[in-house]
Amino acid sequence: MLGRLSVGVYGCAVLRCSPSRSQGFRTLPLCALLVWVSGVATPARAQSTGIAADRMTFHSGPSAFYSVEGGQVAAPNELWLHSAASFVHRPLRLRQRYSDELLATPVAYRVSLDLGGELGLWKQRLAVGASLPVALWQVGDRLIPTGGSDLSVERALKTSAVGDIRLRAKARLTPTDWFWAVALALDVTIPGGGQSDFVATQGPTVTPRLIGWFLRGPVAASINVSAQLAPQRLLYDTTLHHSILWGAAVSTAFPTRRVGLALLVETVGSYAIGAPIVSNELRGGLRIGLREAALDLGGGAGFGPLSPDFRAFASIRGVFAQRPPSVSCSERPRAL
Repeated sequence: MLGRLSVGVYGCAVLRCSPSRSQGFRTLPLCALLVWVSGVATPARAQSTGIAADRMTFHSGPSAFYSVEGGQVAAPNELWLHSAASFVHRPLRLRQRYSDELLATPVAYRVSLDLGGELGLWKQRLAVGASLPVALWQVGDRLIPTGGSDLSVERALKTSAVGDIRLRAKARLTPTDWFWAVALALDVTIPGGGQSDFVATQGPTVTPRLIGWFLRGPVAASINVSAQLAPQRLLYDTTLHHSILWGAAVSTAFPTRRVGLALLVETVGSYAIGAPIVSNELRGGLRIGLREAALDLGGGAGFGPLSPDFRAFASIRGVFAQRPPSVSCSERPRAL
């Protein structure tokens, strides 16, 4: 018979748990739980892995930072594309609550590719987009060291998998000639097959986003606030559900000619409603712009339970549109 538990779990980055006294099946897979648990454990069930261990996304549009986006919208028939590669270290690990012993590292290293685009539809006010994240290579323990004979525990981590396929729409609410903007975006994701290997979410998600942005000379800044409506994931007596997401970013362009240079800094975070779990990540990098294209080189580190030890990334972003008849060499590159 299972003993009484009082378990504190602090999130993917520093997950902690304590073993029960059950026979034939250890309840250490409770480590995968991302919320506080207190009560009597129920009989062991299949363990959920429908959690995207690395939640960084990239945007394509004319005012994109990294995961944070600005209020500008692509012009009609203007197509913005991006391709981003990232390397992340330990976005998910499990530790024993009292001894701090490392029990498992479900995802130790991952190399990912994110492909996407945004197409302008109407008067620089409405655009649609899509993106596809793929884990090209990953290694980790998955849940094997936590014990148990359940297939959801003993199966090895897949080396590659497809993440959450993202479909989105974006609308600018303020006039297009203002130096600041307010916009709304709606993201809908569908798991692409990696939900059993910490690459995708268990089911579809819906994320409405409010965007505030301004551009004044060489300085651009943006604030994003989102509510992610995610499927309910029940593990023992604890439920994972919706989250509040936020992000803020600023960039400063240097007074260069022809080839643009800018420094970007952004911070993103999340709050799991009802858990509660709070996490943050700080990122920064250099953007090199050449008229209709830009190259980003950057990195980041986590400051909370659902953030990785560190990451490095590189991305290319550009636009396909009719080129203006004459362009000044001192003009700010469009993709900067």
